[in-house]
Amino acid sequence: MRHVIGIDAGGTATRAVLLDETGRCLGYGRAGAGNPTSAGAELAISNQVAATIAAIGSSGIVPGLVLLTLAGGLGTQTGPMVSNALAAVGIEAEVRVAGDVMSAYFSATATPTGYLVLSGTGAISARIVDGELAGLADGIGWLLGDEGSGFWIGHRVLRAAAADIEGRGPATALTALVLAEVDDESTPDEDVRRPEIWKVMRRVYGRRPVECAEFAPLALRAAAAGDAIARDIVKGALTGLLASCGALVADDGRPIVLAGGLLYDGSPLSDGLRARYPGRCLRAHDGTAGAALLAVRAIGAPADAATLTRIHETLAPLLA
Repeated sequence: MRHVIGIDAGGTATRAVLLDETGRCLGYGRAGAGNPTSAGAELAISNQVAATIAAIGSSGIVPGLVLLTLAGGLGTQTGPMVSNALAAVGIEAEVRVAGDVMSAYFSATATPTGYLVLSGTGAISARIVDGELAGLADGIGWLLGDEGSGFWIGHRVLRAAAADIEGRGPATALTALVLAEVDDESTPDEDVRRPEIWKVMRRVYGRRPVECAEFAPLALRAAAAGDAIARDIVKGALTGLLASCGALVADDGRPIVLAGGLLYDGSPLSDGLRARYPGRCLRAHDGTAGAALLAVRAIGAPADAATLTRIHETLAPLLA
């Protein structure tokens, strides 16, 4: 019986699962941030190794292959370094690297050809053909794109609130929601500007631009309550996601996996995509399951719907 490890290395946590070639999960490990871009290569690889060791545990099973999924474009440099780090602790295994869009897609379906739409901090659409990444649209960062992402929405929420505060734009319920998030920020004792605008400015300019994404949920909340400005922002976000999705998706009936924190079941963005592509949209699950299926697939073992079901059923108790 052959054994593999699938790793989902994210910006906040690294999750690894040990499983056999039938998809039966045998061990699970978790460590800190595993994305080399955000955590740095040394810390990220250390966490990837720690999660792998924890997944193996006391089983004594040495996997023949480790499939590492993380943000795209990092495989060439990361794979060999992870392989060397694992070898240093006695784990001699082939290491392959795949993008995190692949683990998100295969967490929801074993169908080898289909599509993924992700809206979280960033936004990207992908086409997968025969189990390989075949096309991308957007996902090019907040300066050039990421339309319909958490940043895209949050940035517009903050601009709308700032315009309302200064009387440059229409009144919106978003303003009170934003100020409730920044009310602990200090303001100058004397200034000709309203103190509320300083609260917003200090919060926005005191952090990385991408952290504007934290304000995206406010748009969904205010839109649901009927605020016209918030509704326009959400409508624009959906238009952006439909545009990137439409650049790739064909009318072929194949599955479209919805991933990311803003495409939860029942969100207006998720509902809009489901309305455009009725009967085709699935919700992504834990990316660890997708990484596990990719690992099984990588050794040439069956990676069908039954295998994915077995992964989910045997992974769940390990996560409890």
